[in-house]
Amino acid sequence: MPPPLVPKRVEDIIFYYYAKLVIGPSSGFAKNYRFIVDAYKKLKAGQLRMSDYDRELHRLAHEPGICAYCGNRSPKTVPSQLVPTELGGPIGIQNQVLACPKCATSKEGRDLVEWWEDELGKHHDTLPRVPTGLYLKMAYEIHTVNFTLKARCSGLSGLFDSKSQ
Repeated sequence: MPPPLVPKRVEDIIFYYYAKLVIGPSSGFAKNYRFIVDAYKKLKAGQLRMSDYDRELHRLAHEPGICAYCGNRSPKTVPSQLVPTELGGPIGIQNQVLACPKCATSKEGRDLVEWWEDELGKHHDTLPRVPTGLYLKMAYEIHTVNFTLKARCSGLSGLFDSKSQ
């Protein structure tokens, strides 16, 4: 859960987790609370921007045969939607990663965060960086188009909840 200084709104949840799960680790400050909050505030103020999808897509293209979820090498990786279209995920490459058959079968039909927390029993702070970056960027884009960035949101798992869209 974000700290109390982060309002429980879609935009704030996206920016906080982007700072925590993407910017922090890529900068070597994954556990530095002050750095994460500073990055969150800069995102909110427009002084820092979320990167384009290109960074994640480029990384995926250079890791063929590696599962984006578990990191294991597999000769039979298959496309997996981060957010199924039935749950509001967009049709496009920004919503696709390659997954090993085990992860793809386990995740099938579930939102990335729901699957990670409920099915695998893992904490969202351990989500893999590339799928998480794509997930947060998609959420931001969808909520921008739907004018729901200021809507109330319970947390990371509520970003693709139909009530917040």
